Amino acid sequence: MRRGMGWLWVCLGLLVGPGLASAQEYVLGAEDVIAISIYLHPELERTLAIDADGNITLPPIGNMKAAGMTPKQLGDKIAEKLASYLRQTTSVTITVTQYLSRSVYVQGAVAKPGRYGFERIPGLIEVIGAAGGALPTAELSRVEIVRKDNTGGRRTLYANVAAAQRDGNPGSLPPLQAGDIVTVQGGVGAVGGFSADGVAVLGEVTRPGVYPLGAGQDLWTALAVAGGLTQRGNLSQVRIISRDGQTHAVTTLNLKRALDQGSYRPQIVKPGDVVYVMPNRTSKIASAFGGLETILSITTDVLNLIVLQQLIDDQQNNP
Repeated sequence: MRRGMGWLWVCLGLLVGPGLASAQEYVLGAEDVIAISIYLHPELERTLAIDADGNITLPPIGNMKAAGMTPKQLGDKIAEKLASYLRQTTSVTITVTQYLSRSVYVQGAVAKPGRYGFERIPGLIEVIGAAGGALPTAELSRVEIVRKDNTGGRRTLYANVAAAQRDGNPGSLPPLQAGDIVTVQGGVGAVGGFSADGVAVLGEVTRPGVYPLGAGQDLWTALAVAGGLTQRGNLSQVRIISRDGQTHAVTTLNLKRALDQGSYRPQIVKPGDVVYVMPNRTSKIASAFGGLETILSITTDVLNLIVLQQLIDDQQNNP
């Protein structure tokens, strides 16, 4: 009996232990969103996104490094700094609400294309499931994975998800890495996997992706279906990219000023448009927007919209 209990504890350790270790040892990265809870001081609590430089700004402490630490380490560091401002010591709890430093883009013939973050990046089948699953018309025998290599270039892998599901062997599929772009081919009435009736909503929105809005929809509707702006979203810098023959026209709207002045007029978006919400603070991406027009000039059909977002992100990180 004692020996049997020993094996039981070993099995429980294998099942439970890795999950607990993962939660404790997760290392924060740029773009992760964290909730900061401060015991006895709810007025200081915040939900913050770690910026591209790995920093957060928390009153009254100000700017501090967050990337590279575990949530516990960051909580201890904040508590230590708060000791200079508070009469009594306090405890600080950090909870990761969005694991965007470990995210994967999923596009093409899936129900909910977009960017998905994970504490631990799961297998390819689970990631496709996180995007709502493949559409009935999806071609799962040749799923494309685009990955950035160490030199800054990209290489493409192909995975036969259909065979892995049929054989019950998901371990045969290539493991995914943060920043991978997964494309599921197929879809009736779609070009490059995207519906011809779709409007892409990218940038600083909660759920970037392509949405089947159809014609005659207002810009606010497009922003709403994408979950609204993130904390870094800038209402004064919303850009609509529309196809104009073989080129693209870029319109910049200041929605904040229009709301403040009560002068907003409906701005209709049409199928094929790309709505891009710029970040709140001045950053490299704002000055690099001219490069977006170059990208558009070589993708006249705006086929790979999530890849387009990744290219914009690359300009932000590599000016």
